Amino acid sequence: MLYRRLVTEWALVSLCATLIVLGASRGGWMERVDTILLDAVIALSPPPVDERILLVEIDDASLARVGRWPWPRARHAAALDILARARPLAIGYDVLFLEGTAEDAVLGAAISRATPVVLPMLPPLLSTGQEPPGEGLPPPVIMRAAAALGSVDVDADGDGVVRSYQPGHGGSIPLMVERIAALVTTVSTPTARDGERLLIPFEPPGSFRRIAFADLLSGSVPSAFLRGRIVMVGGTAAGFGDRFLVPSSAGTLMSGVELQANILNGLVQHHFYRRMPDPWQTVLALLPVWLLLLAFLRFGPSTNLKLSLVALGGTAALALGGVLVSGWWFAPGATLLGLVLVYSLWGWRRLAAVSDFLAAEARALQAEPDIMPATVPADARGDLVNMESGRLHDVIGQMRALRHYIADILARLPDAVCVVDDDGRVVMGNIAADALFDGPVRGRMMADILVGRGMGAPEPGAEIGLDDGRTLVMMRAPIGGAGTIQRFVDISELKRAGEAREQALQFLSHDMRAPHAAIIALLEGGGAGPDALRGHAERGLKLADDFVQLARVQQAVVQREPVDLADVGVEAIDRIWPLAKRRGVTIAEEGLDADLWVMGDRGLLVRAVVNLLDNGVKFAPEGGCVACALGEEEGRLRLSVSGPGPAMPPERAADPFVAFAPGQATGDRDSGGLGLAFVRIALERQRGTVDYAALPGGVHRFSILLSRAFFDEEGE
Repeated sequence: MLYRRLVTEWALVSLCATLIVLGASRGGWMERVDTILLDAVIALSPPPVDERILLVEIDDASLARVGRWPWPRARHAAALDILARARPLAIGYDVLFLEGTAEDAVLGAAISRATPVVLPMLPPLLSTGQEPPGEGLPPPVIMRAAAALGSVDVDADGDGVVRSYQPGHGGSIPLMVERIAALVTTVSTPTARDGERLLIPFEPPGSFRRIAFADLLSGSVPSAFLRGRIVMVGGTAAGFGDRFLVPSSAGTLMSGVELQANILNGLVQHHFYRRMPDPWQTVLALLPVWLLLLAFLRFGPSTNLKLSLVALGGTAALALGGVLVSGWWFAPGATLLGLVLVYSLWGWRRLAAVSDFLAAEARALQAEPDIMPATVPADARGDLVNMESGRLHDVIGQMRALRHYIADILARLPDAVCVVDDDGRVVMGNIAADALFDGPVRGRMMADILVGRGMGAPEPGAEIGLDDGRTLVMMRAPIGGAGTIQRFVDISELKRAGEAREQALQFLSHDMRAPHAAIIALLEGGGAGPDALRGHAERGLKLADDFVQLARVQQAVVQREPVDLADVGVEAIDRIWPLAKRRGVTIAEEGLDADLWVMGDRGLLVRAVVNLLDNGVKFAPEGGCVACALGEEEGRLRLSVSGPGPAMPPERAADPFVAFAPGQATGDRDSGGLGLAFVRIALERQRGTVDYAALPGGVHRFSILLSRAFFDEEGE
């Protein structure tokens, strides 16, 4: 019901917005805003100034030096003779010579010598092909000498500001600067659609080169400066009447000759801006509004607000980019108005629809029996929306409390639990499930989750081995035909305990029994010497001691403190020296006189090095040499024990530090691997590592590596 209401409201808002945008676009409601934006945008990207254009200004200083206006035509002829000697490209003489005088022949001769000279005229409204009448034209002797005549009349826009002109002057006499552009460039003047006006790309005030008329007349301007120029002569003094309102970026008030120069600059560079054609203007004006309306059907209030701001900014960017990139002006005022109104209208109508829906739903919910004890009623003050929202708040509060209660129970279960609907999608999952499957499970397909975790499609009760070494068992329980509960029980500890128990039993049943069985066999056979019995007894005692030490180090509390690793090596050598002496093995010390400190447990470190030395001495040939070396490698300290010995079984060579590994016999000596397993566990518990390398010549090197500890001068 709410959805149908919202769709109806949306359709009404869309219709209103469309009509408003069409009215604003066609009726010019936002013309003031559009012109302000247009003037600002065009000022950002004026075309380069053509260096050939030169203004000869009849300014206040020239009037003071030459004399009061109007000047005799002989004075204009003198200026034209000076220009003729400099040979400019063309001369636009923006001074109206309408009445005949005695000096017309002199001026006409000067114009002929300075040709091409384009003169202004008052544009008559004549059909094409007719001869212009005498009104608004120079005297015949002057007119015949000119290269062309052109209009200097430029129409203003509706607000009185000149920011555009119509090429060809709407089918009448072309502008004077259009005549000049046709003389100095081979590029055709811009063409325009019927009635189209081109936007003038104004230069900032003072952009064109300029000289005073008095300086030209006095001969102080070098001919080289004038040669090859397009000279525009015209009045800029305060008393001249041809002043035009222009955009503020161009100076607000501009003389006619400078206005003509701006149009000429656009003509010779073929650089004008165009207004977007009406059909395209209408389409682009409606497009952002309709896109925003479509977003209203899909997204929520927060996102719609952001999209509205993006649409406003995008519309402004479209207007700016259209001018700067393609030269087309898209008037954004109607679109901006439509975007603001459509967001306001939609917010109002949606609020009304939701308010009615909340009132109806709140009454329906309050009529149902309580699920949990009622909460404190919400404040019923305020308008109708506030009261209905408060009523709904009370009921939702009870439902939320029940949901939180159930969710808390599920979340705190130690095993990973997922509630899966009949489609196989997870509708609920606890913290352990999110951790097991590397991310939130809710909303995902259970089959995809299992495959992604490498579990495939396990059967209930089957063991699942993970790549991190854990073992799980999946259990399922149906929920009254509305899905299932899938629970993943971690039995890794139980499995490891069982494996450890089996290994320990194998060790006790084989390795620990072997020396005792040998002792019994020797005693029953008779003739066994004390040394043989002693050797088997010592081996059994050594295995028992290693087994106990390995069990202790797994549970021991490690006390990390500064330890001199060289001192650890020396103490371990002292402990193993009696065994080495008995077997005739020498122990070589390397680097044990250094002062190298680590953070660790001294007792565990000494025991670990003793185990390495014991192995080295035990497996070295009689009379051999075992090396105990200490050195530094990239900030870590390496204490290694290396010496000759029989080849290690392949199954042990891959990782000699594994306890109860197969292939325990090495040559004629037995090894349970418990001593090396102790070394690994002891180092790992002290943030260190172990290393084994088989060196040339049958030499085996076992190493422990720890990070070096650094202390300041006070030993801290």
